Amino acid sequence: MDPQNGIVTEDQLDCCLCGISGKELYQDCSDRLFGVPGTWTFKQCVNDQCGLIWLDPRPTRLTIDKAYQSYYTHDSSQVQRTVWANALRPLLQGLSVRLLGLHHERRQYKQMYLDRCSPGNLLEVGCGNGKRLERLRALGWDVMGQEIDAVAASHVQASKNIPVHLGELETLEAPDRYDVVLLSHVIEHVHDPLSLLQTCHKLLKPGGRLIVLTPNTASLGHRRFGSTWRGLEPPRHLHLFNGEILQRLVRQAGFSQHTNWTTLVSAFAIAENSGYRRAINQPITVCDVLRGFWFQLAAGVAYLRDKHCGEECVVMAIK
Repeated sequence: MDPQNGIVTEDQLDCCLCGISGKELYQDCSDRLFGVPGTWTFKQCVNDQCGLIWLDPRPTRLTIDKAYQSYYTHDSSQVQRTVWANALRPLLQGLSVRLLGLHHERRQYKQMYLDRCSPGNLLEVGCGNGKRLERLRALGWDVMGQEIDAVAASHVQASKNIPVHLGELETLEAPDRYDVVLLSHVIEHVHDPLSLLQTCHKLLKPGGRLIVLTPNTASLGHRRFGSTWRGLEPPRHLHLFNGEILQRLVRQAGFSQHTNWTTLVSAFAIAENSGYRRAINQPITVCDVLRGFWFQLAAGVAYLRDKHCGEECVVMAIK
């Protein structure tokens, strides 16, 4: 146990999907985003047919909440930019969107790719600060959240008047209830990703949709930034995936129909928060914004050649 933060760790020597041992991929990784003390190691499955990346050792289930004490759902001041960076960012982001023709993709992303679905009952697992649920409610969805973080759950219920189930997803007794279950940047945070997907399957109505978004380890950003890639986020990200791994997980969870793709919508933000120039609690600077802009353009060019290199994997599965 680290006496500074109360996090107890446990070994995760083997791949949780195929049971094969892992090799060290990155060592001495630190939490440059939210300042959790300590250094962390990532391993990668040596099975060529897998390639899952995971944290070893990792926080235990009982103490991982200590890694979220200054998370963005608790303290919005963590997302800060200098005055000039704040002024420059919307201009450069707008320019990159126009140059790459991302307007339609951004709209779909904001709507969680539900733009062609008739609104119904929707559950967001790990709803965080509730912004996504609020947006989807405005589009006609009957929304509900789930959180294990009492601070985040209380905020969503009090400020947005959205019901939130506080507790593990397995304790939500609502089989065959939901038309859509969302997992936006959640599956990388859990100790047992397959069990999570199986629970989502039970909660969905027949014909209901599961939508999963998560960082893509096959992305250009991961190749470019390596151990300082924003998608790693130790010690909160316990498992990291690519599209093929997610497809296999979804099939194992019982979903018979599924499609998957990658998106580069978040490439600007990923690059802003990647690289050694970003220090703990340091505001985003003009240099960071410029890095985000140029990387967004580079990612757009790379995506023309390789549709698997987007910064996020997206999977849509039907029960």
